[in-house]
Amino acid sequence: YVPEQLLEIYNRTSGEFDYLSDVETNDYTLQIELSEDQSRAYVNIIPPSEESDPLTVELIIAALEGKNIFQGISSKNIKNIIADKIYYEPALVASGKTVVHGKNGYPELLFLPEKSRPALGTVVKLEEITVLQKVEEGQELVRLMSATMGENGYSITGKMITAKSGKQYRIRPGRNTRYNPEGTHIIATKSGVVCLNSDSISVEKIKVVDKVDASTGHLRFDGIVKIRGNVADRCSVEAVRIDIGGSVGKARLRSLGEIRVAHGIKGAIVQCGRSLHTSDMTDTQANVGEHLLVDDFVLNSKVFCGSTLQVTAPYGYVYGGVLQAGNLILLPNVGLPGTKETKSDKVSEENSEPHTIIEVGITTNNRKQFNELQKLTDTSLQSLQDNLTEIDTILEQLEDGGWNEEKIETLSEFETEAEKNVISAFTNLRKRESHIEIKDLNRISNGGVVFITGKILTGTVINVRRSRFNVPATATDKAYSFDENGIKFNSCKELLKNYQQYFFRMPA
Repeated sequence: YVPEQLLEIYNRTSGEFDYLSDVETNDYTLQIELSEDQSRAYVNIIPPSEESDPLTVELIIAALEGKNIFQGISSKNIKNIIADKIYYEPALVASGKTVVHGKNGYPELLFLPEKSRPALGTVVKLEEITVLQKVEEGQELVRLMSATMGENGYSITGKMITAKSGKQYRIRPGRNTRYNPEGTHIIATKSGVVCLNSDSISVEKIKVVDKVDASTGHLRFDGIVKIRGNVADRCSVEAVRIDIGGSVGKARLRSLGEIRVAHGIKGAIVQCGRSLHTSDMTDTQANVGEHLLVDDFVLNSKVFCGSTLQVTAPYGYVYGGVLQAGNLILLPNVGLPGTKETKSDKVSEENSEPHTIIEVGITTNNRKQFNELQKLTDTSLQSLQDNLTEIDTILEQLEDGGWNEEKIETLSEFETEAEKNVISAFTNLRKRESHIEIKDLNRISNGGVVFITGKILTGTVINVRRSRFNVPATATDKAYSFDENGIKFNSCKELLKNYQQYFFRMPA
């Protein structure tokens, strides 16, 4: 066929095979195919029209070696293929060693009733586990299952396939808990109530009161505080963890761990080391170390949280004030419910103040705090080293010179100071690790993302990595993120799937 004739045939094709000519072949055609990871090889045999020389094992092996396949060739499989005349379909002829990846470690939460425990091997977020579980001194709280190493494999071309080792699950003893001698369990050293943080477990005392008001005065407790009713105006509550069954007025709440308020916060000042969960917030100032979870709405409030902020109800909303988060914000609506935009409502950046400011990104203060924690940790560790040197010197003097009351008293002082430095360094290291996790998520999200699944009202300001975007007209279903040209926005439904796992889920 000359090119002109081929073009004519091509132009009249209908998608079916077109007859060109009868082709007679005398040799077997061997097509070698590799799997994507090069761990297996297949041969697809196309027989000749008329066989001149028979197909042999040696012929197939030579075809494999021509493709640099020398490992894992199965002569048995090849013989079966020839004997059974397996043609026109891929058949396995060589396989390497399949890589076996390691399994991650996980905890078994023995302090929970057996029916309430997460399934073995599942991903467990400690702060999302229901707590306030009473335990006794000496009780085993957690069994730690270690991660496993992976087993390397190799491809049929001789290339090593490196296995991934499993990650150890990180959970450490907190107050009133310790490891057992083998390091396989965490045990309670005192009776009390279990308190979980993101990477530690402690046992705390618990204080239960009906309410906090003028009749009870301010409440400060080194443990867990459970308030059945309300916290009235001009009162304060400080504890390791705070659970409130009612509402909070113009009061002050301060917790090292988490705070839960069943019926809303109005006019309060809140400082929370870990996570805050409430039904709604109005005229509130809140500083939350990691996660903020609100059921219904946030109104005219100034809120900062280290990692994520979300309003969960589909009909929920935020309006007024400033909402800041280190990484991710997820909101159903921005703007008061029932409001409709008119032409006069359309505002310009030059002549109108924003009604709501929403911001993501690690602030300069947070970066300074991270660096300061490192300095404090280094200082504590250096002081500890100095203490240990002084202690060793005094012990040597006591061994040489015998008992000396003055030296014993000095030794006791250095031991006390060393213990304080250990606690200080350990505390600062834990805080720094929390900051590292927040920074890692910030890197993954490229400075943070604001998700608004419903309505965004005109006049809203979105800040991402200190870049500003004024919403020019009411919109819906938008995700605001950062790229090299500034803030970009698109539909949040697809993008949200990539980040849903990072949002906090407070236990019911």
